[in-house]
Amino acid sequence: MGQGKRKKELLFNNLPSLLKDMEEKEWVIDSFPFNYKGEKYIVILTLYNERERKPSAYAKAKVEFISWNNIKKSIKGYIDFYNVHFNSAGEFCAFFDVERGHANRDLFRDFSQIFSGFIPKAKVIEKSLEIERLLIGSRAERNNSNAIYCYDVRRNGRKEDGSPNNRSIENSNKAQTLRPELYARYSNDKNLSFFFSEAKEDAKSDDEIIKEFSKR
Repeated sequence: MGQGKRKKELLFNNLPSLLKDMEEKEWVIDSFPFNYKGEKYIVILTLYNERERKPSAYAKAKVEFISWNNIKKSIKGYIDFYNVHFNSAGEFCAFFDVERGHANRDLFRDFSQIFSGFIPKAKVIEKSLEIERLLIGSRAERNNSNAIYCYDVRRNGRKEDGSPNNRSIENSNKAQTLRPELYARYSNDKNLSFFFSEAKEDAKSDDEIIKEFSKR
């Protein structure tokens, strides 16, 4: 073999196995902790759906870095097998408290090398931290990130050909994260979807939802 182009070595060695495991388990979202410059963050990794336009042909997933101490503070980007990409160096430096003069390619390369050590090999479905469950639940579906209070389970009706409409993977992921016992009861019937409100007072217990559903 001649001295042609050498295949670029992966930096994020765990990412292919994580993405494969998520696909096999039918999950579009995951979370894991990340430490950088002495600060703690939670990373939300979300797969692109088929309707989304990717920022790059090589993009594999969206990433959001959320401050452990203030979950309202976050920065978004995307990841391929080699680097984490952000909108701008200025935004990156402001969020991670990095001096602007150090924002060069080596900085982003160093960041990606550190990040690579935190990517898990497989999806952990049952998160031990409540903050991770809430963040996944709020971001699994895109209609309303504040809608995390389950109040109903309903049928999705049928398609024009008579076949049942199935709930989305995103809705399954959200319900399984926020209401695992309720999800387990209805998970096999994919014609059912779980409904969430942003108002805490709308939330109903599993028993209340099961009782109301059984009356229909």
